[in-house]
Amino acid sequence: MKKFLACALALTLTSAMFASCGSSDDSSSKAEAKTTTTTTTTEATTTTAAPESTADSTAASGTESEGEAAKDISEMPATLKNYEEASVYFKKDMDVASIVEPFAEKDYENDESHVNLSVEELAGIPMLKVETLDQDDQGNYKIPKIKFHMEKFFEGHEADLEKIFTIKADVVTKAVGEFTGDDGTKSLVPGNFMGAFVTQPTTGEGENSWNDLYDFGEAEWTSEWGSYELTMRPGIKDGATFVNSTEPQYVSLMRWGIPNQADFYIADLRFEDEDGNVIACANFGK
Repeated sequence: MKKFLACALALTLTSAMFASCGSSDDSSSKAEAKTTTTTTTTEATTTTAAPESTADSTAASGTESEGEAAKDISEMPATLKNYEEASVYFKKDMDVASIVEPFAEKDYENDESHVNLSVEELAGIPMLKVETLDQDDQGNYKIPKIKFHMEKFFEGHEADLEKIFTIKADVVTKAVGEFTGDDGTKSLVPGNFMGAFVTQPTTGEGENSWNDLYDFGEAEWTSEWGSYELTMRPGIKDGATFVNSTEPQYVSLMRWGIPNQADFYIADLRFEDEDGNVIACANFGK
């Protein structure tokens, strides 16, 4: 039944339009909602610079199989791929608004949702919580879009921005409201988790270039939570890497709209150089 619900939900999701908030590269970049509820990896960048894919993803929680039991949230910390050695951790006493903010076009008149950003402890791990607040005319929750200030993470050592080749994030989704299927069956599951992972380095001309490096599609239809590692490699695309500057430049993350209420949490961010070494952010470590 849950597999049927997953397919039904996926078919109802339409392509969503998102804005780059001052992007000079593609201010009307489009996102195609994936029509699968299994773990997928989609290469969103066309490049001949290197044979390596621009994106990969590992889902710690798979889709339902026969007899599969729901996982308790206490199992979540063990699924985080980068928490032992990340560049950015979130703390309950940090000034969230100074490092991450929502963005929208035309004062949220389009498909974006207002969001509430806070740091909340989930199964003992302080995480950035992204709570979606708005619904569209059909009752679906709209698109939360957030951007991290890279110049704040690297304040005082901006030269390290140029070294970033790979960016990873451990993300957890958690159901708040039940998903209701066409037959009336209700399940407390986050369902589909689909969206985009983007870099927006400064152009040096008062604008930011938009680089949609990873369009992801994951799902959890058994438990009330799911855990995923998102990975993109800006280092293999010209114009996608960050520059040595104190000007605003961003890593952005957005999740497409869904019919049920589900928050997502970001446990950490990890920046790596071309050799896979972690680039530390001194003011945001453990």
